[in-house]
Amino acid sequence: MPKDTADYEASEEVAIASGKKALERAPWLFNRRVDKAKGFFAELRENPLNTNYYSVFLVDGNGTKLFLSAWSNNYRQGPTDGVAMSANDLATLIHGIPDSINIYMACQTEVEEKHMGEIMDGFVDALERIKIPDVQWDLNIGKMETASLDEMISLGVPNKGVDFGIVMTGYIDKKKVPNLDPKPGNSIVGVSSSGLHSNGYTGARHALFTSDFEYREEWKSQYKGRFKLDDKPEILEGKTILEAMQVPTALYLVEAALVGKEFDSKDIYGVNITGNGLHNFNRVGEGVSFEITDALEPLPIHKLLMEESGWDAHTAYKKQNMGMGFAYIVPTQDIAERVVQLINEQGESEQGKNTAKIVGKVEASDEEDLRTTIHNPLGQKGKEDFIGYTS
Repeated sequence: MPKDTADYEASEEVAIASGKKALERAPWLFNRRVDKAKGFFAELRENPLNTNYYSVFLVDGNGTKLFLSAWSNNYRQGPTDGVAMSANDLATLIHGIPDSINIYMACQTEVEEKHMGEIMDGFVDALERIKIPDVQWDLNIGKMETASLDEMISLGVPNKGVDFGIVMTGYIDKKKVPNLDPKPGNSIVGVSSSGLHSNGYTGARHALFTSDFEYREEWKSQYKGRFKLDDKPEILEGKTILEAMQVPTALYLVEAALVGKEFDSKDIYGVNITGNGLHNFNRVGEGVSFEITDALEPLPIHKLLMEESGWDAHTAYKKQNMGMGFAYIVPTQDIAERVVQLINEQGESEQGKNTAKIVGKVEASDEEDLRTTIHNPLGQKGKEDFIGYTS
């Protein structure tokens, strides 16, 4: 029988700790690691064949958002989420250049036979949208692999199961690696999300939907919601719940490159607001806190999820992006204002342009752990603190 979804995050922490313990047996596996970026969104490694650049490594998947592909019988949107998870992590380095992408697809046979062209069209759509202008080389497909796993994989619809694993590699000029050392007085620029992006979908699905379309008896009890896929709650402004949840993850890589081109500053870096929510600010730094004083507005799907799940503000900002999918730490107010202008003029997402504004500042702190604080969250008086980061 499935575990209660509330235990998923705790299970992941146990898995990560166990994996790290095993890897400690072979320290040579990390002898080219660049410690400066340890724990950041992208892994950097020394490249013995090109000593002017670090190699960059990123890996992720879609999570349980892929259920929506099976439910809607639309497999073209899912690849954007898979690409975005790695591309947006690369965007945090500002000057990172993608080199290759490797794709592993575990499929049931019907997906291989009827939807593979649609899936690959989706990957091409996404890869065209992260093509950075005027760089030394184009991103290339490295290797693709599909595996027929009818007995092992399911998405809640018979014969419609698929899962993606995305590995992206790239390079960054050693002279342009961000300092990853936020200072008091730095500004925080927040950039809009396009929706729930590609995290927290297990809890979201179970909070919003009934179990009417779940054929697997052992999972029916997990669905506590009251909606069907094509219901249109008024708060969603004409969208069905399925449509609102299936909006692809916004892509930030190209606009991050624009910021890097405009400001050749090592004091600018990005924060991808994905799993763990506002805790993601706490990945790097020392003796500072991140104060969010003018947060971006949550999207209608976030508001609906809060209403139906019963989450408080702290839980919401830990589990979801709540309208801010990415952020930049920049050294001065003047640069922050220009970054906002650049993004508002040129950024793009599936719903249209990304939008940005200054949402807060970095302040000095004498606390032992890094802290991110959102003030007056969701219009409520007070504040919510997010302490440290666990990965």
